[in-house]
Amino acid sequence: MSKIYFFNGWAMDENLLSPLKNSTEYEIKVINFPYNIDKTSINKEDIFIAYSFGVYYLNKFLSENQDLVYEKAIAINGLPETIGKFGINEKMFNMTLETLNEENLEKFLLNMDIDDNFGRANKTLEEAKYELQYFKDNYKAIPNCIDFYYIGKNDRIIPANKVEKYCQNNKITYELIACGHYPFSYFNDFKDIINIREENKNEFW
Repeated sequence: MSKIYFFNGWAMDENLLSPLKNSTEYEIKVINFPYNIDKTSINKEDIFIAYSFGVYYLNKFLSENQDLVYEKAIAINGLPETIGKFGINEKMFNMTLETLNEENLEKFLLNMDIDDNFGRANKTLEEAKYELQYFKDNYKAIPNCIDFYYIGKNDRIIPANKVEKYCQNNKITYELIACGHYPFSYFNDFKDIINIREENKNEFW
C-alpha cells in the first residue's frame, strides 16, 4: 500500500489528525519530532504532507535525500525560511520560547484558530519547550523542495502574506485557503489535501 507521510507541527502528535477522515487508498504515517524516517520505506507512489514547523523539517529531509523518488510533496501553513523575513519575526519567536508556560501555550493554541475538534497532543510543557529550543538551536534557512503550498489566509502564527510572498519570489505554486494556522477546520479528509484543485492554483512557472 502506498503511504502518505505527514510531517507534524511543533508540539503536536497523532491526535492533531483525529478530525481528519482518510477516504484515500493511502496508509497514513505520522512523523512527529524528532522527525525520524526510514527513507528506504519510501516508494515512487508515496506522498509527503507537511504542516507548520513540519514544513521546515520535510524540506530539510528532502534536501538531504535528493535521490528520493516519490509522487509529490505538499506544505500547509509553513515554509523552509520559518524565522525571519518570510516567516516568524525572530524577536517574536524568542519571546515565545522565553515566556513559554501553560497559560501562554493556551494563548498560542487560540491564536492558531483551533476549533472544538482540535486534538490536543499528549506532550508535556517541557517536551514542547525542548522542541522549540531544539528548533532555534539548529535552525538555518534552507531551500524549498516542496511542490505545492496551501496558505491559510487568516494565519496569525506564520503570516499568510509573508508565505505568499515567499512562494511568489521562488515561483512556487500555491493556493490560499480560508482558515487560520490550524487547517483542519477547513480540510475534512486527506483526499481534499492531495487532490489539488487546478482552478485555484496560483502558478508562477
